[in-house]
Amino acid sequence: MNLLPSTLLLPQQTVAKAGAVLGLTQAAAAFGMRGLLVYGRSLQRSGMLDAILSEPPFGMSVRTWCHAGGEPTVGAVDALREELRENRPDWVAAVGGGSVIDLAKAAAGLANAPENTAFYQTNGAAIPPAALPLIAAPATAGTGSEVTVVAVLTDPARNLKQSIRHPSYMPKLVLLDPCLLKSCPPATVAAAGLDAFVQAFESYTSRLATPFTRALSELALVRIAHALLPLYRGNSDAAAEMLEASTLAGVALSHARLGVIHGLAHPLGVRFHAAHGLVCACCLPACLAFNRPAIQRDLDDLKARHGLKVEALVNAWVGAMTLENPFAGGTVADRDAFIRETLASGSTAANPRPVTPEDVSALLDAVLARP
Repeated sequence: MNLLPSTLLLPQQTVAKAGAVLGLTQAAAAFGMRGLLVYGRSLQRSGMLDAILSEPPFGMSVRTWCHAGGEPTVGAVDALREELRENRPDWVAAVGGGSVIDLAKAAAGLANAPENTAFYQTNGAAIPPAALPLIAAPATAGTGSEVTVVAVLTDPARNLKQSIRHPSYMPKLVLLDPCLLKSCPPATVAAAGLDAFVQAFESYTSRLATPFTRALSELALVRIAHALLPLYRGNSDAAAEMLEASTLAGVALSHARLGVIHGLAHPLGVRFHAAHGLVCACCLPACLAFNRPAIQRDLDDLKARHGLKVEALVNAWVGAMTLENPFAGGTVADRDAFIRETLASGSTAANPRPVTPEDVSALLDAVLARP
């Protein structure tokens, strides 16, 4: 087995320190003097938006774009692409959660593309190289989108949640500033943190994992296990640890992919309109039982070396953070379409155990039956 993935894609520069985001406009000058900053509402409420824009370099012009909230849709990407075509910035910055970063990533990537965004969600559609450089500053510790080439988008018209990706979508500059997590509500901390933990676990056990990605996944697992609940309970000292661990998990998943938990999570999330991290947590027990024959050695190793009991820890978190299963007692009317979407996922393809249509159906039943 090679130590490294066959292709290693990382941001051109990553700055990890408190206050890093306040230097965004100064750093962005390397890309040009006209920019667009995409943000979430909480950034404005906290006063951080004004602080970031307070002292731009002389002659720099920065427009702003507020993400309306929720998961990014193909329509929202199209609207932002229109803004980019009209005002032609030199760079795009995203300061916010994974939805903000994915929105900006897709729009910057497809700014000059000839088709609408939904076209590029279709399997087999050729994705053109990114048109604009992207700066990413995550305001949640969860998705790891700041270090991936993927943008996960929802198309409500087709009831579809699916990613688009291109190597050129990797952000040029990443700012890991724990100060951005101060305004993060506990429910968001919980959902994002659960997502990061499951991403670390699935990339650790992925059939595409390498020693390089497993080392990052393992470090992320241990750090998240230590820091998530304190951060949820308001201990800001855990913010830097969670943020860096989430980013490490993002690097790992970007090169090793994930597993059937994420294969199920996207079609479930779009049908039940549930937070992605919570969806992943609810899918973990059934998927862990399914994969156990292929990953028992990994589970034993994590327990022996770190005292880490994956399923017990996630169950304890769900209880401590009073999270409820949004699927309990629910039904999926379009089961055949659900199964096709799950099997078509690159995450499912990387699962440590092969997955059949019958397996997906049984896993779906187990998730829906969980109290």
